[in-house]
Amino acid sequence: MSRMRRRSGGLIILALGLAGCFGSETPPAEAPKQPFRGMKVVAGVLGDRGILAGLESQRGEWAASSGADLTFREVDAESIKSVDIVVFPGERMGELVDGDVLLALPDDAIRPAPRPAEAESTKDGATPEPPPDPFAFKEIVPAYRDVVTKYGDRRYALPLGGTGLVLAFRRDAFDRAENRAAAKAAGTKLEPPKTWEDLDALARFFHGRDWDGDGKADSGIALAWGADPEGVGDATFLARAASLGQHRDQYSFLFPSDRMEPRLASPPFVEALQKLIDLTKFAPPGAAKFDADAARSALRSGKTALLIDRAERASTWSEGKAVGVAVLPGSERVYNPDRKVWESSTSPNRPAYLPHGGGWLVGVVGSTQHRDAAIDLAKYLAGPDVTSRLRAEKAFPMLATRTPQLGAGLPDPKSAPGVEPRSWSDAVDRTLQAVRVVVGLRIPGTEGYLADLTKGRVAAAEGQPAEQALKSVADAWDARTKSLGPKRQLWHYRRSLVRLVTAPEPPPRGE
Repeated sequence: MSRMRRRSGGLIILALGLAGCFGSETPPAEAPKQPFRGMKVVAGVLGDRGILAGLESQRGEWAASSGADLTFREVDAESIKSVDIVVFPGERMGELVDGDVLLALPDDAIRPAPRPAEAESTKDGATPEPPPDPFAFKEIVPAYRDVVTKYGDRRYALPLGGTGLVLAFRRDAFDRAENRAAAKAAGTKLEPPKTWEDLDALARFFHGRDWDGDGKADSGIALAWGADPEGVGDATFLARAASLGQHRDQYSFLFPSDRMEPRLASPPFVEALQKLIDLTKFAPPGAAKFDADAARSALRSGKTALLIDRAERASTWSEGKAVGVAVLPGSERVYNPDRKVWESSTSPNRPAYLPHGGGWLVGVVGSTQHRDAAIDLAKYLAGPDVTSRLRAEKAFPMLATRTPQLGAGLPDPKSAPGVEPRSWSDAVDRTLQAVRVVVGLRIPGTEGYLADLTKGRVAAAEGQPAEQALKSVADAWDARTKSLGPKRQLWHYRRSLVRLVTAPEPPPRGE
């Protein structure tokens, strides 16, 4: 009897043990919830279709986790309201706001909800961990977080990638012993220029000199003086004009903040354009017709020592020769448009100019039937992981707009042989995180305004006096503003500057 009891007890223990083993197994992980399963979400690209390939390569992860059917396609002004989100250059912001295309993004959709006041400290007095923020909103560079993505007091977009101008220079021109000796004798400093006058002096010094030791006389500088589809020529002019004409006490630049009267024919703009045209004397033959690609080729082939270009195009600057990079220079004089006088500065006036309205943005289309999915997709594309991958796209390079990514340097140093990663990273960081930033024009009709500017700038490069060329542009701008409605355009201009007070809604069309 006792033997049977021991045997049955052993079986019970064995059975319980087996049950315990099976019961302790971790249940299989649940499949993703796919909150937008079955939805057909369409993302549109407005502007340069070159960005499409990079976006397409990032669709799989979001489509899998959300369950949505995601497609990308090109759109124009007529078809834009047929998509759920839109990727666009920042200079189209005013046009999209004016057309009531974009949804104003609520803060609670972008930033994590703050903890309740009573949870500010734990029982032991320790400060609790901040709420999780997968989107990492605070990583976004202030210029993009507080200005580029906003219009007035409303945020209409999130940043995908930025753009900015820098100075690229051949390192051998600055470091070669013969050049340094000649520069010392001439009283020229072979170092990145602090002012535009320093840049002019460097271009003059290098021109006609065999600065690379190949036995041939070379040139000083190459710029996009001619018609340029990338807009680098216009951006270079406006960057130099900003250092002369964007007063520290003012937010406005191209127009006064209280009326749509273009400042283009005023002294700082005339001087900026004339000084840039004067630099053609220190450039290769035919440079007055250079576009951005021709200017890059001149630096890459060793024909010129200096180049101003978009930082994200670093892969086009060298075929192995060392290229240094520096932030654009500033000005020791700045024009006060209210007093109409020049004022001296204790340190160079150096506001950073961001062309194309700052770069590429993603916004939610207000007419979407899939609001939550569209916001989620916009955050996914503008999040830290995807933007890190997008900026490495060779076909459509962009600058990072998040602080940790700026510190990472060139996305792919192998694609930019010879370009110094450290000086490139420093120049980009100083440009995008400058204390004062001038964002390129982004009001309705910006494309037309810039086309007028290009026409006048090219005319000056071809020999027309700078003042006369800019007066023609100013007249064209006046006519364009009148056709669009001066009061409405002023409302948009003030909204585009973000910091100025405006009425919530614009005046009626035509006013």
